[in-house]
Amino acid sequence: MLERMDGSRFHTVHSATTKAVTAASNRRPTTTKGAQAQELDTLHALGLALAAGPARWTAMEGGFPIMVDGECVGGIGVSGGDWKQDEEIARAAVAAVGAAPPD
Repeated sequence: MLERMDGSRFHTVHSATTKAVTAASNRRPTTTKGAQAQELDTLHALGLALAAGPARWTAMEGGFPIMVDGECVGGIGVSGGDWKQDEEIARAAVAAVGAAPPD
């Protein structure tokens, strides 16, 4: 499901979708850490996004996996606010669908 608020910026659709894909793929919230949760500096985070493809990986906060009974059944991505707002809303969305709370 994809929903965009009236008046929101057009790029938020791509950003939110990429956050959801990254979170589901890595089975953890999106952060500036790499796929194996290793610390990345900005250059390496950008390099990983370019190598994986800009539609497949992002280091921006606001994406969470949807975990049910230990299985990843999808991802939630939020974009449009600052990184902290995106993260808070995504965390609330995971709880709203009854999934396990993200770490």
